[in-house]
Amino acid sequence: MHKPTFRLAVVTALAASVQLLAQANPRLGPLGKLVQDESPKVRVEALRALAKIPTAESAALALSALEKPMDPNLDYALWLTINDLAEPWIAALQSGAWKPEGREKQLEFALKALRSEQSSRVLGQVLSSRPLTQDGAGPWIELIGAAGSPPQLRQLFDQALNGGFNEAAAVRAIRSLADATRLRKVKPEGDLTSVGRLFDSKSPAVQVEALKLAAVWKDLGAAFGKLGELAGAANSAPAVREAAFAALRQIGGAGAVDTLLKLSAADRDAVVRRPAVGILAALDLGKALPAIVEQAKATTDENQAVEFWRSVLTAKGAGKQIAEALPETGIPPAVAKAGMRVAREGGRNELDLVVALAKGAGLAADTAAASAELIREIAAQVTAKGDPYRGEWLYRRPDLACVGCHAIGGAGSKVGPDLTSIGASAPVDYLVEAVLLPNVKIKEGYHSLIVTTKDDTEYTGTLARETGQEVVLRDAAGKEQAIAKADIAKREQGTLSLMPGGLLDPLNAQEQLDLFAFLTQLGKPGDFDAAQGGVARRWQFAQTFHTDAQAGQELWPVSAKNDDQRWQTTFALVQGSVSKRLIGQVLQAEGWSSRHGVFAATEVVAAQAGAVRFKLVAGPGTELWVDGRKVGGSGESTVELSGGVHRVVVRLDPKQMPEAIRLESEDVLFGLN
Repeated sequence: MHKPTFRLAVVTALAASVQLLAQANPRLGPLGKLVQDESPKVRVEALRALAKIPTAESAALALSALEKPMDPNLDYALWLTINDLAEPWIAALQSGAWKPEGREKQLEFALKALRSEQSSRVLGQVLSSRPLTQDGAGPWIELIGAAGSPPQLRQLFDQALNGGFNEAAAVRAIRSLADATRLRKVKPEGDLTSVGRLFDSKSPAVQVEALKLAAVWKDLGAAFGKLGELAGAANSAPAVREAAFAALRQIGGAGAVDTLLKLSAADRDAVVRRPAVGILAALDLGKALPAIVEQAKATTDENQAVEFWRSVLTAKGAGKQIAEALPETGIPPAVAKAGMRVAREGGRNELDLVVALAKGAGLAADTAAASAELIREIAAQVTAKGDPYRGEWLYRRPDLACVGCHAIGGAGSKVGPDLTSIGASAPVDYLVEAVLLPNVKIKEGYHSLIVTTKDDTEYTGTLARETGQEVVLRDAAGKEQAIAKADIAKREQGTLSLMPGGLLDPLNAQEQLDLFAFLTQLGKPGDFDAAQGGVARRWQFAQTFHTDAQAGQELWPVSAKNDDQRWQTTFALVQGSVSKRLIGQVLQAEGWSSRHGVFAATEVVAAQAGAVRFKLVAGPGTELWVDGRKVGGSGESTVELSGGVHRVVVRLDPKQMPEAIRLESEDVLFGLN
């Protein structure tokens, strides 16, 4: 193998040769080969050489680089090159010499690389001979959002308004219009208040996107009143209600505050009142304080309390003001614990609120003050007294939110570090300290990031990703929040972990030992080693009833989409099985007598076409379906699959539920979008 310095010298010499070719060979033949070279560095040099030959052929050869795997350096080199060759390429497109058919990916890249006025020219040329179809086929909807001018955005808006798209295409169109305004500050020309007509759509998905669009455009005119109606209606779909409340928050102003005051009144149902109080706190904390105190005293469910406290603490400085307003007694312990946890999570350190909540509920204010001696004592007891099997079920408890923050074997969230091999790589006392005192040692890359927007809203999370136009944070609940850079007033790295102190407060001493015992076993040989692949870990579950059978829909889960709200997501135990107990929990089933069918769905990715062998460990009456057709049952099955993503569904008989199900295959990769 060549040494690195020798390989670098070879690439440098190739770069010099490429530049000479650009000057000496106008036919571009050698550059056409080099832009497809196996070496990414050679392809970068070839792209930059093509930029020196201002012809349409150079642009076409440069765009052909997209046929090979790309990386950030290649992406940037191609972006620069297309900018340099913009006018020759545009002329070729306009004359018909460069045809976009079959080159949609290249066209999309070029449009995003060009200056906005150039992109608009190209889009106008392309769309004049290509009306947008009912199903929105092709990349045109997204391209209009990414590069369209106000007239082109108007055309897209009018088609969505007038029923010119099917549901899926309408959702894409409305989302693209929102992105154009959010990321580029460009809107359709003309009156925009007619967006309110889309609120009346029969499709909840269209309603949600229309509400998000209205939040970005802000000017709703007479349609503003519909926001309060949708937020407060008893029959609003949960996603629609959430989007309506989010629009009220984003639009703000006196009208939004008045609407939220009505929705947070004592006579409102809790499902409406709770989010109304949270949004009101963000817009006018002073007016929200009485409702916050009342809600803190009335809430009984700890999980709901967590969401409530997260919503009211997004306003900067809210913790101190809420602490001053809380009563000295009468706060339910579950609500206080939830508030204390939220006040210390995500990089927050609302000490005043922690103390006020503890006092109001008669709790200790600092349950996480673990000394080094206590940590050593707990670590010593873990091995002797902890039960990792009980600990795994504790790990999955919703109130601890472990699954919502961490992944094991790829199953779970990415808010915090992956725990697949934590037990094999970290000593017991380290794990105890990391959980009890999460801010002492924070893993690189998992410090909190605090972003304050120009409307003084504060977002906290880890950085999920960042582009030239937006920052995407992943919060302590695992939700992603996209923030346009143009709206950011300040961003800073937090000094605290997203994981809150006092996380184990709900557990007694034995339960804490069990949870630590589970963590110490992760990655070690046996039932807690998730490092090996070949088994499905991410699952969605659904059930059918006799009413489905009467309607001829007893097999709807076989073809239902992953985002169908009837699906409930869960993850297999570390050893790869989904137990009957776990299925019962996710479907909230005490018994199975009234159920017609139970379905478990996952996805597989085949690298290439060929025979795929599955092994389903289940029980009698179980069926295995792949891409909508039955291929076998419990045991081994072989099916021919094409390369790509395939949907696998296991149908279970509620009258003879197996103790566990487990799906294995060495021929595919398991996943679930």
